[in-house]
Amino acid sequence: AAFGLIMGQDLTATIDKKALARIEESIETFVPDPLNRKRNYRRNGISAYDDPNADPNDKSALRNALELAKQNIVTDSYAHETLFQIGAELIRRRHYESALYALGAGTASLEAEGFATVSLSRAYVSETVLTLAMGDTVAASQDFQRVHLQRTSYLSSRECALGEDLIRACDAMDLDALDEARSKTGPHRAALANLEPALRGLVMEIRVSGRAKKEKKNVDVVSTKPAKIATAVASRAAAPTKPVLSSPKAELSSDDLLKETAASFEEMDDIMNQMGLGDDEEEDDDDDIDLT
Repeated sequence: AAFGLIMGQDLTATIDKKALARIEESIETFVPDPLNRKRNYRRNGISAYDDPNADPNDKSALRNALELAKQNIVTDSYAHETLFQIGAELIRRRHYESALYALGAGTASLEAEGFATVSLSRAYVSETVLTLAMGDTVAASQDFQRVHLQRTSYLSSRECALGEDLIRACDAMDLDALDEARSKTGPHRAALANLEPALRGLVMEIRVSGRAKKEKKNVDVVSTKPAKIATAVASRAAAPTKPVLSSPKAELSSDDLLKETAASFEEMDDIMNQMGLGDDEEEDDDDDIDLT
């Protein structure tokens, strides 16, 4: 019913604050916040089990709230699937914190049920994937060691091996190891195939540092300026240069042509005389030769 507030909207559009608050309230109707380890990721509103007048240091008030929560948790068959579907829808709309809040509720429902093994393993690795996508490797590692590994059934599961390799790759900032862990043909292809499609796509967006990228709506004008300048310079450099044509000379008359030709011959004669090749010297040499 809470999703009826966003009916007809784009499936990838963000949810407004009012509708998101109603969705988170509906999640608590399945699993009260005192039993949800991911209750701190709730973005809107406060828990119905929080007494604003109670002393924060009063342990009896906390115990009473916890006992009341255990009485109201929903552990019916397939109740957890509704929570995981809510989480997948929130992931598609990029509300990662609220999605983790929903996945935590689904995990708590399975833990309270006490029978699920395969579904619980998928719930644990789903929490790991989403936490890593949010860029919080420390929180993912702590949950893995302090909570997930405490379940004996999870230790031998394929999901445990996937979560361990993802955490190790992000912790070491090893991109090659991360790509190998999430490869579709790698050793964890079976565990990846069993994930919710939204989570499977989110695995591919995990980064060794930082959180998964969100869809960009506006183009960064500043960042595109250097590229435009470089393109303009390259296009100018690649453009063929036109040869510089000399201006045509004016047509000479016959008298001017004769004068220019005579001046050229006189210039050649002067050069030859300077080199000792003039006609006068050759005639003098011929006169000095005795032919008798």
